[in-house]
Amino acid sequence: MSGTQRRALWGALALAVGFTGFAYVTTQVRMLRAVSPWQADPYDAVVSFTLFLVPALAALTTVRAWLCRGGGPQPGYRVDQLLRAARLGAALVAATVATDATAAVLRAEHELWDGWTTWLIAALLPLGAGAGWCLALLRRAVRELPPEERRRPGGDWLDDLALIAAPLADLGAVTRFLRRHIVAAAAGLSVSAGALVVSGQAAGEGWPGWQLAVVELAVFVSGFFAFCLLSDALLRIAVTRPRPGAGRAAAFAAALAVPVSGGLRDAVWSLAGLPGEVDSPARLLALMAVCALLAGAATLVAVGVREAR
Repeated sequence: MSGTQRRALWGALALAVGFTGFAYVTTQVRMLRAVSPWQADPYDAVVSFTLFLVPALAALTTVRAWLCRGGGPQPGYRVDQLLRAARLGAALVAATVATDATAAVLRAEHELWDGWTTWLIAALLPLGAGAGWCLALLRRAVRELPPEERRRPGGDWLDDLALIAAPLADLGAVTRFLRRHIVAAAAGLSVSAGALVVSGQAAGEGWPGWQLAVVELAVFVSGFFAFCLLSDALLRIAVTRPRPGAGRAAAFAAALAVPVSGGLRDAVWSLAGLPGEVDSPARLLALMAVCALLAGAATLVAVGVREAR
């Protein structure tokens, strides 16, 4: 691993730590959240996920990078996949900063702004600059990889998980099982993570009622599931054969449509020409379910047509 690649990984870790601190403070400290331009949807929908995804991705990358200690030669697939994870994390930070900046430019929730709001907006500047610098450095680091290493996986995250755990336990059977059932594993992980997030919110803010709890659970489980499928495809969590087909693409599109349509519920409802407003959990659940079905069906047809050509 070259010096540029090491600096890129360290820079991505520092960016993730800084972003996590910023996201936690601006969403969990009530005094600051109350005057934030991005406190409501659709802006809040983005940080509600990246607050969890960025540190989780950074933690997994750090654990796997432990195999690179000592400065010796590393398999090309390992370096490539670590850089892929770092780029995805930095991209999530950049997307969140762009979303927050959009809320500030559009003066969202302007009637609630006070002196603290200026400092919150100003904090976006170093965070955005850090994300831009990190992405540029990661691009240079990726270019140092031989092209064949980027095209040929060679190994995956599950292989290295077994290597890390080898001194403590033999996880060969576990990794083989996960590789065969990676979608089911992603679904199980997403349900567990979604339940933990909703439970944590209920403990901190009070029980919202079972209908709102179901809405929140559906949003988080779907969003986490979409991210798991995306990560498996981009980061090569489990290198499987054959390549994922139309079914997995449709599942990803349907899952992603749930949090997206939930965050943009008023715009989607208006665009569909429906009477009234999304003023109840039942209507919101129905809207998200219809959007998920439409997105999944459209993706299934599109991928099927492309594969038939």
